[in-house]
Amino acid sequence: MKKKWHIRNDNFEKASSKEQIVNNILLNRKLYTEKEKTAFLFPDYERDLNNPFLMNGMEKAVNRVILAKKQGDRICIYGDYDADGVTATVLVKDFFDQIGINSFCYIPDKDKEGNSLNKKAIDYIESHGAKLIITVDCGISSFQEVVYAKKKKIETIITDHHSLPKKMPEALAIINPKASPDYPEKNLAGVGVAFKFISALADSLDEYDNAQLKWFLDLVAIGTIADCVPLIGENRTLVKFGLLVLSKTKRVGLKQIFQVGALNINSGLIPSAEQISFQLAPRINAAGRIDHANLAFNLLSTPTDREDLARDLAWELEKKNQYRQKITEKIIHEVEDKLKIKKKLPAVIMEWSPRWNYGIVGLVAGKIAEKYHRPTIILQEKDEILRGSGRSVPEINFIEILREFDYLINRYGGHSQALGGEFPKKNIAELKNNLERKIAPLLKTKTSQKLNIDAELSLEQVTFDLANEISRMEPFGEGNPEPVFLIKNLKVSDLKLVGNGEKHLKLTLSGQNSNNCLSAIGFRLADTYANLKVNDKIDLVFALQKNQWNGIESLQAKIIDLDIISS
Repeated sequence: MKKKWHIRNDNFEKASSKEQIVNNILLNRKLYTEKEKTAFLFPDYERDLNNPFLMNGMEKAVNRVILAKKQGDRICIYGDYDADGVTATVLVKDFFDQIGINSFCYIPDKDKEGNSLNKKAIDYIESHGAKLIITVDCGISSFQEVVYAKKKKIETIITDHHSLPKKMPEALAIINPKASPDYPEKNLAGVGVAFKFISALADSLDEYDNAQLKWFLDLVAIGTIADCVPLIGENRTLVKFGLLVLSKTKRVGLKQIFQVGALNINSGLIPSAEQISFQLAPRINAAGRIDHANLAFNLLSTPTDREDLARDLAWELEKKNQYRQKITEKIIHEVEDKLKIKKKLPAVIMEWSPRWNYGIVGLVAGKIAEKYHRPTIILQEKDEILRGSGRSVPEINFIEILREFDYLINRYGGHSQALGGEFPKKNIAELKNNLERKIAPLLKTKTSQKLNIDAELSLEQVTFDLANEISRMEPFGEGNPEPVFLIKNLKVSDLKLVGNGEKHLKLTLSGQNSNNCLSAIGFRLADTYANLKVNDKIDLVFALQKNQWNGIESLQAKIIDLDIISS
């Protein structure tokens, strides 16, 4: 479906200079004053990062860890199996090793244990001598499990970023920006919260050189981008500097992922958030989705002198990612087959099957939600329990709506746009009806196929100078979308289908009164624009990017939408 194009800031609809184009983009991001614009364009590590001790529970948690260090208490770092959780686990373990804390890690098996704390895991942790559990990227909904640990004389510190439940765990300390009224940045990822935790510890240890903390930012960038939190405020600064560190990473495991996966990341080329989101994070996620996240943890933790081991693990991870891609496509087709036989598309898509891989359903939910613009829950059926993941659309706070019907749910957790849970099959019809009733009117009043455009350009305005200005606005992602432009009346001078399976559309475009040409790429758009042909005239909506190929840099338009105006 062609979207309705809307040029934002109508008073500056046709930007006449590079400076005005940039100003339009900044205004569209609600940056009005020179101070706001400067802070956005020029992030400052020392200025932008908030004091970690503004977070509730931080001082108590730090004191307990320092006591554990003095007493030699063993600590279990309890992680999660996605890229955010894995990077957070590696980060805390690495820091604890540096400061001499006796610790080990536990990441649950997604298929056998689900997410967050569980009693069997606590039994295992007890048997390995831990006196203290520190969760990362999980634990905020683990009320009963924290009680169970306490009975075994194990204390718990929870570091998490997910939405707060009605009943908070009675942990020794809870570090969660959403539970901290005085902490300015509420939307840190799990790895971001973990980084603030080790930063507070570093501040409290005279012997630690705080300058070394920056070397953890490669992990922070990966986990933050992977978890799709808004890339504004403190997150923007963490990711901006984290991508720089990632290009120079000392972690042999990451270097081997780059090599094995042919990812164009090195000291001479700082990666984009898009590269992390679509290339690196899915590989790290594949371990926990297909088998066990320990593979990704071990790879990211591989010692510098074990490059051979890192390469073997990277190849194993690559194979799991390829398998993950195949399974994801298969389940998506099966879900769409179910949707085709419905009389109309429901306001909430909720589908399940005993055949569907539990580790993959979240990915499928995300793809379906994006394609059909509907909150989506995809579930695996097992022993009269449906368990899986949901993804929402921007205008629907899924977790808040689901919370109204929690009496129909065994367990759940997450945030506004993503959730996971277990649902008794006997309750699913009632739950689905309630969600449909609640969400349908919100979709009717809020859903829009409007495509916001930052500025209309001429072909002559598409220059490296403009591309360089746009690069300063990176990283792009949630909360800071990539700038979108419109050029009207372009001629298709050349058209090719490229990529594996010829799924991508590659165009060469020229203007009416210009000798300039623009290369454009439409990923997975070959079928969408199957009727497009050479010499057609089009209006193009696109994002302007710099493309690196064989050491040569060129400008490229990433196609977002187009309209054929004449054939």
